[in-house]
Amino acid sequence: MVRTQTIFTITANCQDCYRCVRECPVKAIRVTGGQAMVQDDLCIKCGTCVRECPQHAKTVRSDLEAVKALIAEGRVVAASVAPSFAAQFKDSFLLRLPSALRQLGFKYVSETAEGAKYTTEKSFESGHSGSICSACPTVVNYIEKYKPEYLDSLIPVVSPMIAHGRMLKAKYPDCAVVFIGPCAAKKQEILRPENLGAVDEVLTFIELDEWLEQEGIRLENCTESSFDRISEIGDARLFPILGGMLKTGGVSSDGTQANVIHVSGAHEVQSLFSGEPDLEGKLIEPLFCKGGCIGGPCFTDTQGEDPHGNPFERRNCIIRYAETMKKLEKEPKESIEVPYRAEYVPEKEEFEEVPMSEIQKIFENTGKSDPKNQLNCGACGYKSCVDNAIAVVRGLAEPEMCIPYMKRLAQQRTDKIIETTPNGIVILDSELCIIKMNPAFQRMFMCNNGILGRRISYLLNAEGFERLQSGELEQFDSIQVKYGIKYHEILYALRSEGQYVGIYSDISKLTFDSGHLETIKAQTLHHAKEFLEHQVRFAQEMAHYLGKSAAESEKIAKRLINLYEKEGGETKE
Repeated sequence: MVRTQTIFTITANCQDCYRCVRECPVKAIRVTGGQAMVQDDLCIKCGTCVRECPQHAKTVRSDLEAVKALIAEGRVVAASVAPSFAAQFKDSFLLRLPSALRQLGFKYVSETAEGAKYTTEKSFESGHSGSICSACPTVVNYIEKYKPEYLDSLIPVVSPMIAHGRMLKAKYPDCAVVFIGPCAAKKQEILRPENLGAVDEVLTFIELDEWLEQEGIRLENCTESSFDRISEIGDARLFPILGGMLKTGGVSSDGTQANVIHVSGAHEVQSLFSGEPDLEGKLIEPLFCKGGCIGGPCFTDTQGEDPHGNPFERRNCIIRYAETMKKLEKEPKESIEVPYRAEYVPEKEEFEEVPMSEIQKIFENTGKSDPKNQLNCGACGYKSCVDNAIAVVRGLAEPEMCIPYMKRLAQQRTDKIIETTPNGIVILDSELCIIKMNPAFQRMFMCNNGILGRRISYLLNAEGFERLQSGELEQFDSIQVKYGIKYHEILYALRSEGQYVGIYSDISKLTFDSGHLETIKAQTLHHAKEFLEHQVRFAQEMAHYLGKSAAESEKIAKRLINLYEKEGGETKE
């Protein structure tokens, strides 16, 4: 069958968060049109993006249907179960797993730990060059692609999976072998030319869980049964945890030996290989997943817990199972010899050095020519603005990945709209002092920035703003006249900002429709009533001085009111 790349993106789920870019240890992500795609030729198959993606947009290729096809064809199929399975299932289910796998159609069910024991022995035999243990396929991928200067230090021995696949085929001729574990890199490892034929297919724990669910097989309903044993295991069931290989080989790894190093996690592995190769006399066990294989990306939530799991509990599960089985089982005396030599080929992707002039062009396009704007915030996924610019030049990133740049762009677009709109816009602070006004406002009311900081009442009727300030209204709408200009104002409050906004439209040359007339009528009534109330109060207080004047004013005010309240009356300018 034609296989697609190991890790790919479910585009419908990719949400422009760039978390995969931030977390990918080798930046093997190409962002195009806001979609983050795995660049397969740069990818080391660690599965970090799968584990870290909050939207589950990154996924490992499923080979479940291919495995089903092997069994449907009537092939004798053997399962090689990674020792990390003890961290995947509940303790009481561990010896039920062989029965479940046999129900799925596997003829033989064996532990990959047998291959781990074999490769450990071969790795530690005297006469082998190299000092870096090669059990982790992601570490091998990383060195081949990014640190080829360390290739000569890799111990030339195949991984436990490959060794065990060959052991199973030596024991059961013509059988097909399916490896089951938590590692994404295993799917690519079986395709290496020197490994072809050792293992036919790879399933992750996620795929196995899906298959069991499809078939309605529940481990609690399965009987306990033994794994098929074909070789020694010893302490090799500890292989998934930090120092497990060293323990299997009888090497003390308590951290006090200067010549024995065991590291796990992408950052630690990269730090180890960050300098000049000087590993003479040292024995190094590197595991790319944090904590070892128990931190693999393809565990699943079969225990009702976080699928990312508690690393300490997973470690304890591995240790408990190893100790229990060592007491219960007798080691078979049979030993199966199979080819174990590995070959490594440098695959380093050679990029042309990006000249500073190209980087500067990116900075100019994103408003970062000033070093002060080169924040190196890492929001785009790259450690620095320079790294991001280099990725943009190489086609791996987009300028829009820069969050500060996009924020500035959004602000500029907003400012552009405000600056070019024909409507006058003014923004006041909590004390109704002018803090910003656009050109249209300045033209409309014949002012300039010299009045910034003054109260709006210096320039316009502040009644509407004062009513907003008092909390009486959230929005105010009126038609006013100032400097011979008739204008429509809409005012509203930005309570969370402690600010007030006014939008003004020049309506001097407009022909009013009924809606405008109703607005004018309502305002006239309002002002006439206020005028009447004021004059009556004034008359009552000052009657002996202005009695005649008040009477005349009252008569005028009532005429105005009657004029606009009269039903069917006409309005004249």
